[in-house]
Amino acid sequence: MILAVVGWALTVYVGSVLLSGTTLAERSCQTGCIQVLFFSTLGVGAAAFILAGVAVWKQKTARVLSYTSLILAAGVLGINGGIVVIGVLA
Repeated sequence: MILAVVGWALTVYVGSVLLSGTTLAERSCQTGCIQVLFFSTLGVGAAAFILAGVAVWKQKTARVLSYTSLILAAGVLGINGGIVVIGVLA
């Protein structure tokens, strides 16, 4: 659950950095920084999704928390996957 929340926080931060300026010079975080943030978000989201999937599959108790973690992690991966698709198509 914590990894999924961290993934969402990183996703929001990446989005705010990407929308922070009209030109690259105005942005608070340049290309390399954005790349590190994006792949960190993707890695945290993937780890959260895998761990939540294992928790749902193996665990007999706290199913609601496990499913909530799985849904949060899937959202992070979905948004980052959308960013990848938009980047490829642009």
